[in-house]
Amino acid sequence: RPAAPSPVQLEDRNGTPLWADGAPTQSAIEAGLAPLLGVSGDHANSVAGMLARLPVSDATVSRASGAAVGARLTLDLPLQALSQRVLECIGMHRGRWDGKACIGGQPAPEGRHAGLVILDTETGDVLAAAGAGAGQVSAANWAEVRDFDRTSPARSPLRLPALQHDGGAHQSPGSTFKVVSALGLELAAQRDPQIDALLGGMPLPAINRLAQQRGFGFQTDAASYPLNPRLAHITNYHEQSLDRRAQEGRLGLAQALTYSLNTWFAWSGELSDQSLFGRADGGAPDLQALDADALDAVRPIVAAAHRLGFEQTLRLDGGLLPADFNWRSWDALQATPAHIDPIHTRHELRQMSIGLRMQVTPLQMALAAAAVGQGKVVAPRMLLTLGRTDSAVPEMKPVGIRLDRIKAGMKGVVDVGTGAGAFGGAALAGVRRGLYGKTGTAPTGDDTATVWFTGWLEPGTLPGQTHRLAMAAFASHSDATGGEHAAPVLAAVLSTLAAQNREQKGK
Repeated sequence: RPAAPSPVQLEDRNGTPLWADGAPTQSAIEAGLAPLLGVSGDHANSVAGMLARLPVSDATVSRASGAAVGARLTLDLPLQALSQRVLECIGMHRGRWDGKACIGGQPAPEGRHAGLVILDTETGDVLAAAGAGAGQVSAANWAEVRDFDRTSPARSPLRLPALQHDGGAHQSPGSTFKVVSALGLELAAQRDPQIDALLGGMPLPAINRLAQQRGFGFQTDAASYPLNPRLAHITNYHEQSLDRRAQEGRLGLAQALTYSLNTWFAWSGELSDQSLFGRADGGAPDLQALDADALDAVRPIVAAAHRLGFEQTLRLDGGLLPADFNWRSWDALQATPAHIDPIHTRHELRQMSIGLRMQVTPLQMALAAAAVGQGKVVAPRMLLTLGRTDSAVPEMKPVGIRLDRIKAGMKGVVDVGTGAGAFGGAALAGVRRGLYGKTGTAPTGDDTATVWFTGWLEPGTLPGQTHRLAMAAFASHSDATGGEHAAPVLAAVLSTLAAQNREQKGK
């Protein structure tokens, strides 16, 4: 007979109670944490449900928890509550956040869901993990929700949009994946001087000459690639050419990121991929990996994705759960792996380079930004202490890839590029100085898209902020772009934090 579940007590990083006596606290419910922490005592995949599998012992009882399994989470309740409210206001309803309340807004279209993650890149601590659109869950409808969860777990209201995905079409990161593509191109540049020169910025005539010499239907004055309209092709946003985005007559990785130039990434991705043998047609794009990283030496963009954690289950227990812990599918401290669909054609390779044909979470995209900002592969965690044992920050591996050109492009996104509209204005002037980012818009048919923003904030940008913060937010079923819909979510969170700090200074 299985052991009876142990009582559990949960606190946020500051010691504020989040879960006690078999239920989430009211402040945790208001911060959108019930699906994560547990809606009720028999919510088996929640954090409380997971920890209830542990025995009450000296190893699991904290000073504060008495005769219950006690844990402190990395979450910061005030930041979580703010993130949840802003995500619901702007991410779900396209309202305006005035620093304290939501103004305006419209009914969310059917099926829209949204998620947000903010994490500390020095420690991997997940400070906020907000989600919306999965459906209302409470003690009142718990039995019905639990039954649905058992039969359709991927579509359940208990899924956590910040950390988990259902593998569906509404989880593509769009152009935020160009951060990963850029890392892959920099990997390729380590062995290919021609790609290195392309990333550094070449005069427009030299780029066109290179494409022509190699037989590629790519031109900087064209809105699509390849030029042949009868072939499947990639198009730039609003069918713009690349020429107008050149800086002093040169175009490279920084400009391609700042203005999210699809055709440049599609062509550069082909040049970097050794399955195509450097040729404009033919090659072996449909090579399939027999084991997880078999194609990494051939396909540098995929190698970069694997380096950041794609295709790997991310466990958020901070190494505190025992080695023989009984992990189950959809456990809350287990993020869904980001996944890239198999590639069979050259066009699918181009689509991958611009962030289509894959499924991700805000956690994974925040980790991509964190790797560029920190220069290390950040290991995330959500469990800070279990009983009287603290989680140790693991040694984080250097990314091992040139980053200055990617950073320049991501700074440009915020200052003059696709995210500039969201981060303009006097209220965000201080934040803008330390912010780097990337927008994304992944079309999903019916003139709607899943929209994204990911980036990081340099230490010291906000008063008292000693560590770099990485972040990502998305909303599905949007008729706008990442710059118009997702970036404003994080702009509102950051401007509110900046204003709170100014108010505290003034007291």
